[in-house]
Amino acid sequence: MLELLPIPFPHVVGLRVSGKVNHTDVEQLRDSVERKLESEDHLGIYIELEHFQGFTLRGLLREMRFVASFFKRITRTALVGEARWYSRAAQLITHWMPNAEIEHFTDIQRDEALLWVSERDVGAFSG
Repeated sequence: MLELLPIPFPHVVGLRVSGKVNHTDVEQLRDSVERKLESEDHLGIYIELEHFQGFTLRGLLREMRFVASFFKRITRTALVGEARWYSRAAQLITHWMPNAEIEHFTDIQRDEALLWVSERDVGAFSG
């Protein structure tokens, strides 16, 4: 399941991921990213991981299409949660978005994660 989170920065998409992510979850994320990219050149992604169990097959296929469309415009990804969820999610993200910076934060570091992912001084990756 994927839940969009309200984030106070126009260039950051926030979401909470728990359980299995399916194709409708990915479509919801895609719509949010497309809306933000209408007014922003690059985005950061803030993700809270809670018992992440991967993707359904349809969800994985949609995720791959989604990432192929936007990977050059994602500059930073902050993953918040237990280290065991981080390693699984980081493998997926680094495979599909090799130019994005990824950092792990614990649950008590949520504010720090949000500040880090919202920084604009990282510049845009070309590629």
